[in-house]
Amino acid sequence: MGPFDFDFRKMEFRREGRLVELSRTEQRLLRVLCENQGATVKRSMLIDSVWQGDGEYVDEHALTVTIKRLRDKLEKDCANPDYIRTVYGIGYTWAVDL
Repeated sequence: MGPFDFDFRKMEFRREGRLVELSRTEQRLLRVLCENQGATVKRSMLIDSVWQGDGEYVDEHALTVTIKRLRDKLEKDCANPDYIRTVYGIGYTWAVDL
């Protein structure tokens, strides 16, 4: 199970029992990663899934920034992430069983 307890219905996210405040964008990104746990999710799919219907062009930099903010909130060491792993040239994977 790891150190996380995510309740996407209530939009409550905990790490080691402590509440973690996530923006709506971070919540959507985390949900897509968790729903595809263990699989590599392509950057283009994440952008389409997370920013769907926002009505404006979103570049890959927005994804990179959101991944960093999410790692800052969930990882113990953002420089060496255990949970949100980068698959270089492809995308990201959520590497924890929930």
